Amino acid sequence: MIDLPKAKLHCRIDHDEEDTLIQGYIDAADLQVEANLDRKVIATEAERASENDLVDNKALDVARLLFVGHLYANREATTQATIELPLGYWALIQPYRNMGV
Repeated sequence: MIDLPKAKLHCRIDHDEEDTLIQGYIDAADLQVEANLDRKVIATEAERASENDLVDNKALDVARLLFVGHLYANREATTQATIELPLGYWALIQPYRNMGV
């Protein structure tokens, strides 16, 4: 999981005025990753409640950072071209997706 300082560093933000906004983006990134994976992401193996649960990892952290950066940079986007998630996001989460086979 990513925290506020890491997200701000990624977005190159050096002020505190938008901390609440950025924390909201972090929270949304957590939810979005789980939704796109169709799996629950857990912090440690001890939290596993299902065989389908996935222990968090660095690739998912980078995907979250890309998601947060995208939301921050495109918060007022109005066209389809600017609301698509970065390709790197999909490349990072693809190996962990539950494909329902």
